[in-house]
Amino acid sequence: MALILVPATVTRLEVLDPGEFRVVELTLPPAAEVDGTMYPVVDDLRAGTAFLAEPMGARTRKPQKRLYTRSNVGLLSPRVLQTVINRSHEDRADTSIWWQTEEVRLGTEVPVRVELDDAGEALRPYEHRIGDDEKNLKLEPDAWWRERRFLGLAFGTGLTPLIAHLRYMAAMRFGRSARHRGAHYSLVLSVRNPRQLMFHEELLGIRRAFPEHFDYHPILTREWPADWAHGTGRIVRTERRSDGALVGDVSALLERVPDLETRHVRMCGGKACERQLREGFERLVRPASFKAEVW
Repeated sequence: MALILVPATVTRLEVLDPGEFRVVELTLPPAAEVDGTMYPVVDDLRAGTAFLAEPMGARTRKPQKRLYTRSNVGLLSPRVLQTVINRSHEDRADTSIWWQTEEVRLGTEVPVRVELDDAGEALRPYEHRIGDDEKNLKLEPDAWWRERRFLGLAFGTGLTPLIAHLRYMAAMRFGRSARHRGAHYSLVLSVRNPRQLMFHEELLGIRRAFPEHFDYHPILTREWPADWAHGTGRIVRTERRSDGALVGDVSALLERVPDLETRHVRMCGGKACERQLREGFERLVRPASFKAEVW
């Protein structure tokens, strides 16, 4: 069957840092027609996955297929695909610029790819499948994660898949039951300034609701108010060795998460951060596992 695209409608736009960060929600229709047959649209994408949309290019003025990591989950918001768009100044990334323009408004339609399920009974949002498990931030099955300790490392809009993890876990009460102690998730969010603190109040609310299961460490690296009560500066740094080479240093991270060797680390951010983390882990501490989605 050919690629199936259905029109999703922009139903929420929230500017976080003007011209830089923007929350976008695309709502899929309840049903769509394919080859003369109407199918219901069912949303069961797991937390940490990405969907494919076809936004416009700001300079090319042509639709372009792009993957977007989802920041919410269908369990709580069925058929609403939420993501965080950041502006990219690279020439090849003009769709990122288009998302920041006034051309995108409530009611704008953006094609989103869906697939007919194996039973041929429903359409589901296309799930981008990553073959390399170390690069895949799709949340593991419930029976696995509900006994684990996690460390989420988010740099900028890298929070997107990790907030999806946390929203799902919170809905599941972090897996706690009479038989299971439940998971623990520490989140370190590093952004430049307070305007880029995505979902900050929501994360504080999860910490208040689940203090035994969730720690939140927001870090501002370039600009912060005088009364800022959380962290500042770079959480992952470089250190110069005796031979003059620069290597990753995770000592600041260890100060905040001293039990790092028990943690399953899930990181989303730039390639340089990933490299520094891997170098730091090799030198100081080995986490239980490490997966990274990078750009």
